[in-house]
Amino acid sequence: MILHYLTVAVRSLMKYKVQTAVCMVGLAVGFACFAFSMIWIRYELTYDDFHRGANRLYTIYQRSGNDLSRISSTDAYPLAAAVREAFPEVEDAAAFLRWASDVKWEGQTCQMSQLQIDSSFVRMFDVRLLQGSWDFLHSSEGIALTEEGARRIFGTTDVLGREVEVGSNKMKVVAVVSGWSRHSNFFYEMLTGVSGKDAGWSNLSYTSCIRLREGMDAHSFARKLETHEFRQGEETIRKHWQIEPITRCRYTIYQDTGSVSLRYVRLFSVVGGFIILLALVNYFSILVTRIRIRARELALRTVCGSSRTGLLSLFMSELVVLLLASGLLGMTLTELSASAFRELSHVEAGVMFRAFLYYLFVLAVSLLLTFCVVWHYSRKSLADVMNGCRHAGHVRVNFQQVSVWLQLFMSVLILFCLSVLMKQLYHLSHVDIGFERDGRATLIVHAPERKKLIDDIRRLPYVQEVQENMYSLLPRTCSVSIGVNEWEGKQPDDRPVTLQVITQEEDFIRFYGIRILQGSGKLDTPKDIIINETAAKAFGWAHPLGKKMGMFTVTGVMKDLHLSAPTVPAQPMRIGRPLYSYELDGNNILIRFDEAHSKELKQFCEQKMNEYAPGAFCRLQTVNEVYDRYLVSERALMYLLSFITVVCVVISLFGVYSHVTLDCARRQKEIAIRKVNGATAGNIIRFFLYQYGVLLVLACLVAFPIGTLVMSRWLEHYVERTSLSWWLYAVIGILLYIFILICIGWRVWQAANKNPAEVVKRE
Repeated sequence: MILHYLTVAVRSLMKYKVQTAVCMVGLAVGFACFAFSMIWIRYELTYDDFHRGANRLYTIYQRSGNDLSRISSTDAYPLAAAVREAFPEVEDAAAFLRWASDVKWEGQTCQMSQLQIDSSFVRMFDVRLLQGSWDFLHSSEGIALTEEGARRIFGTTDVLGREVEVGSNKMKVVAVVSGWSRHSNFFYEMLTGVSGKDAGWSNLSYTSCIRLREGMDAHSFARKLETHEFRQGEETIRKHWQIEPITRCRYTIYQDTGSVSLRYVRLFSVVGGFIILLALVNYFSILVTRIRIRARELALRTVCGSSRTGLLSLFMSELVVLLLASGLLGMTLTELSASAFRELSHVEAGVMFRAFLYYLFVLAVSLLLTFCVVWHYSRKSLADVMNGCRHAGHVRVNFQQVSVWLQLFMSVLILFCLSVLMKQLYHLSHVDIGFERDGRATLIVHAPERKKLIDDIRRLPYVQEVQENMYSLLPRTCSVSIGVNEWEGKQPDDRPVTLQVITQEEDFIRFYGIRILQGSGKLDTPKDIIINETAAKAFGWAHPLGKKMGMFTVTGVMKDLHLSAPTVPAQPMRIGRPLYSYELDGNNILIRFDEAHSKELKQFCEQKMNEYAPGAFCRLQTVNEVYDRYLVSERALMYLLSFITVVCVVISLFGVYSHVTLDCARRQKEIAIRKVNGATAGNIIRFFLYQYGVLLVLACLVAFPIGTLVMSRWLEHYVERTSLSWWLYAVIGILLYIFILICIGWRVWQAANKNPAEVVKRE
């Protein structure tokens, strides 16, 4: 009997090849998207969950500004120890500095993840000493490598006593320590000790983590920390400190460091589920129509002894075959896309096994839905035939219209969201970020031949200017954060303002073309500064020119510089001349050139360095290249949604095509009678176009408001936003109507041009 059911199912699916293929591809693509996104979400939500007491680990951060909308994830080094001493709820605390360092050895260079730590970090995170000693914690010339880091540099873990060049400093490997998974916000390959000169309250570059004691209420502790004051000599330090679970930091306070935002991954999973639902709706609508067409066959099977369970199994077997084929195709797509998925998401091994588990989940849900649909409509169709009901067609048309409307609704909604995303991406790619980004590049060279390379670059015809020993805006190597407690007009309740400081001359402002909104933009004395718009708002200055901030005087206001992801608001910033000579010790070479020659300039620098110092570190990055990296989430989502949108529209249009085909077959006699009564082929085509045009209009009337609401909320995450232009709605509606015209025109034309006499005779 099972073999009989399978044979009938395969024949039924093969009879409608196009519809079966569309449903199969839709289910396979939807399954692959859904599985990838769910794996990705789980990976993102489990960062740093491998630490001892991970559920009690928290990162301290602060909100600054008058509206408390800006987040700073770093603070002073002494903060961790001060919190541990002030609060008995805190079991342990540690502060550390993290960044990426260029490490050079034996003519080779690589970039490694580095943490600057002390003994409290070793104790809190259970770092184990594998070889050597802990001397690197108290020495500025020693470093520790993890086993992974040692193998990456030297190809072995036997590295004690070897020397490397970190930045411009020569350092010796004095220890090999344990590391941890890359599935962490604080992954490291190299450790160094905390420098004494950076251990004060003025350097706000350290990350502070705490572990609460078991049974402590985190919310109660957070409220106490937020209002706590620390004493530093005669000064009181009070900020809007808050805590965030370390397992959630990846998608909250560190969300701009991830390659793709978590909310985009979640949206991708929703769209993947939409595709599965769309394919199932398409299949269900055609299945129900076929059930109605086969109503007499079902009645005959019942009269001949078939049970309703047997009839249900007959139709369920059809879906089982379809789902198994779709699952095989979906797993194949998953396997083919696994490497690209790992590269984009950084998810480690085990993708296929977890994808298979999600497939089983989709299979179970699909079978449950199909059981309900088939049971209801097969029972109803059988009852209609057995009782001689003449109104089955009316029910069929209503169900068909609802299913077509639902498919068109999903297509309009996803197409609208993709259009807004593309418009926003274009806007971000061309928006003013406060300075000139075209034709600006930063060159970092670690070699004695640096001067010769600079002279060679100056002689290039497409290079207009070269500046030495300057800081760079993008890539960002230009500022330190300080806490400002005194400014003109400060009120007693005003919180300290975290200010980013760039110590540069006027040549820096001219080179980057920074927009000066008020004042002259001149820095005549070391006490003259230029602040940005956000800093003026943070200090509460409506007219900032001439205002005092400690010893400094504001001589100009510049436009906000967008130096991070487009979802991160600009931070308060100041530019001023250095008070001390060492503050101007930038190690970058800034180049102004014709952007059209970017590749030529890169090749030229690499070629010259290979001549002068083979193996020396040399990296050139343009501002546009670095800024484009901040748009990786938007670009990745756009590519994914583009593919998914095409799949959704194709499924919907083929669904419309399938319904029109079945509708024409069912209404052949009606079409013939209309022709006998004088209707032309054009009249009949217009009748069908009107019917499906009304469904499209109804779909747009529901999809556009929902899409507008969703995308308006989505655009709120951005500092710079595009507008939802009226022409988007018109273009999408007209485009889909043209597609519907193409899909149904040919089938209706064929039906309308048949000989009415032959149709009536056959009927």
